[in-house]
Amino acid sequence: MGNRPVKVATSKYQKQNAPSSYTPERQEILDAVQKSGGVINTRDLARTLGLKGDGRKQLKTMLKSMIEDGQLQHGHNRRNFRMPSTMPPVGVVEISNIDADGELVGRPISWKLHDNSSHITVTMARRSPLRSPRVGERVLVRLKAVDQYHIEARIMRHLGKGVDRIIGVIEKNSAGTRIRAISRQAPKQILLNSETTEHVESGDVVMATINSQKTYGPLTADIKEHLGRFDSPGGIESVICAQFDIPSKFSTETYLLAENAGPPDSKGRIDLQSVPLVTIDDEDARDFDDAVWASKDLDPDNRGGWHLLVAIADVAAYVKTGDALDKEASRRGNSVYLPNMVIPMLPKPLSNGWCSLNPGETRACIAVHLWIDKNGRILHHRFERALMRSAGRLTYTSVQKAYEGDADKITAPLMAQIKDLYGAYASLKEDRSRRNTLDFDLPERKITFDETSHILDISNRPRFDSHRLIEEFMIAANVSAAQVLAGLNAPCMYRIHDQPPLDKLETLRGYLKGVGYKLSKSQRFTSENFQQILNKSKGTEQEEAIATIILRTQSQAEYSPENIGHFGLNLNLYAHFTSPIRRYSDLLVHRSLIRSLQLGEDGLLPQEFENFPQIGNEISATERRAARAEREALDRYMVIYMSDKKGAEFGAKVAGVTRFGLFVTVNGIGAEGLVPMRVLSNQLGERVSYDADKQVLTARRARTSFSLSQTISVRLDEANMITGQLSFSLAAFPSPGFDRTARPPKRRNRQRE
Repeated sequence: MGNRPVKVATSKYQKQNAPSSYTPERQEILDAVQKSGGVINTRDLARTLGLKGDGRKQLKTMLKSMIEDGQLQHGHNRRNFRMPSTMPPVGVVEISNIDADGELVGRPISWKLHDNSSHITVTMARRSPLRSPRVGERVLVRLKAVDQYHIEARIMRHLGKGVDRIIGVIEKNSAGTRIRAISRQAPKQILLNSETTEHVESGDVVMATINSQKTYGPLTADIKEHLGRFDSPGGIESVICAQFDIPSKFSTETYLLAENAGPPDSKGRIDLQSVPLVTIDDEDARDFDDAVWASKDLDPDNRGGWHLLVAIADVAAYVKTGDALDKEASRRGNSVYLPNMVIPMLPKPLSNGWCSLNPGETRACIAVHLWIDKNGRILHHRFERALMRSAGRLTYTSVQKAYEGDADKITAPLMAQIKDLYGAYASLKEDRSRRNTLDFDLPERKITFDETSHILDISNRPRFDSHRLIEEFMIAANVSAAQVLAGLNAPCMYRIHDQPPLDKLETLRGYLKGVGYKLSKSQRFTSENFQQILNKSKGTEQEEAIATIILRTQSQAEYSPENIGHFGLNLNLYAHFTSPIRRYSDLLVHRSLIRSLQLGEDGLLPQEFENFPQIGNEISATERRAARAEREALDRYMVIYMSDKKGAEFGAKVAGVTRFGLFVTVNGIGAEGLVPMRVLSNQLGERVSYDADKQVLTARRARTSFSLSQTISVRLDEANMITGQLSFSLAAFPSPGFDRTARPPKRRNRQRE
């Protein structure tokens, strides 16, 4: 049989042999979304409409415009679209909590809340044959909006069993042994079977599996793993790994592959060992995946310009596609940096050894040469595989001190190089300023431990120009990697950052209007719109509050083979290339560069690119998981640090204003906690009102209000190790135990006898 042409079925909306510049009508788009079953992503929509090249770009512009006009809504993520609706009549809800009144509280699964402040109460028909669901169970519900902030969800059907495992703290007493869950989404107390409690004591943290799902009486469970105690060395880290399902141990096969690695092969590599490249990191860093060097460009056509060299650890030379190391790195997605422990993506023989650019040791790298003009614009670049030898392991502090005239024995011989690095940085900074990228220079907390893992001090990490220098060099290298791959039409795992969601923009617009600032309503929204407001508020009382709320407005950055640009950096093309020891995305970019530029035989394989959409979703999820774990660990260490300070008073700033209270951050320490609304009302002697637009709590009779970044005095009431939360009250008012709203009993008028 000869090769017959294959007939492809097309939609009635699809244009046969459509030109790349074809632009569909809005009604065609709406019909296609409707026909899809209600939700469709950009790629499938373009395919349905027969769009290619420029046509796809025009489609994205039209979709944004239709979102703004209310013709479409985003689905469960920014790349999905659906027909507009305020709330579905029926949806899936997961029971997340039981409130103080004993009512079931839910969170949406198959749909999104229009307003994140909305509260979902899950109810049952009065004579329903269905049992009451437990925390963690999912139910099909009929939805009804009671008011703007309250949704009633009437149960129609049970969809799944409740939680089957729990992490909690042991409580032993005469009534038996219980486990109190550390998660607010889990049942509060569970009875433990006596056979599994012999070797545990009160205060121990364990993982247990629930072995009953009764509709009445307490749940029971069996202990499966002992995780230590919160206040013991490594205890918090063990709990965090179990809580977030973070793999902390490597298989024997994986570890042996790393351990048997050796010196890099010089074949096909440029020798850069004579170039005085240096690493600049934190004092406690152990894995060094980037080294830098800079010199004035000698080209007379580029007066005042610079030649910048960024060398990145060549992880692809050691981690081969499909081997045990690769599978484990893909599963982990990234390293996790907890306050007192690093859970690496790669085993230590690689992450701290053969892949790490340790001083004075020959290492394999992928180097990018960047030539920039005096204004920081990248003129051209060149990638190559090379060998390098770090001339020094420098720290941000030592480099900054050296530049300011206080060099030590390590930085003194490298002063000429350090000055050139700052010169190149000054040019790149010009370009960044011109791009109007979002610049949130918010403080980061640092915990100092002694040799026994006890906390010595908690403070804000210092922030120097040396930090910004490395950041700008890495951004320039990342941009160059993305440009090369895009120019070659090669696969790339882009780092994408979408515009803020419209609902968040409207909330922000309302807040800014309340404090005297105006946010543009332009359809072509850029980071410049935000940066103008940040610049205008600099040095004012509202500076920190405005920066905080603008940051909360931003979408979450993700990994994807489909490029939509990076909103925050105001870049059309961006990818992560500079940290392959700790990010799997960077390793994929390295492999694509190797294949596309013909730099070796260990480049990206075709089957890898086929899985890029799935891999992008997975590593975006592991990144979010790592961020949650890092915050949780930091909060728990804060609770330990504050646990002996109950009753003490602190200066604090309001970090968040909600309908259920004030989130505050303790000055100097950075500990975060809540002043609950009930405590505020009790102390102020009246009901406190919440203004969502202005982000303000107001007590009218007391003539007191609370707003973002306001400085207040607070008293520590509770440091709860089980939940990892701090609770405060106002220091300038009576303690919460004193009820100002209580009235004395009425006197009865009695006749004298």
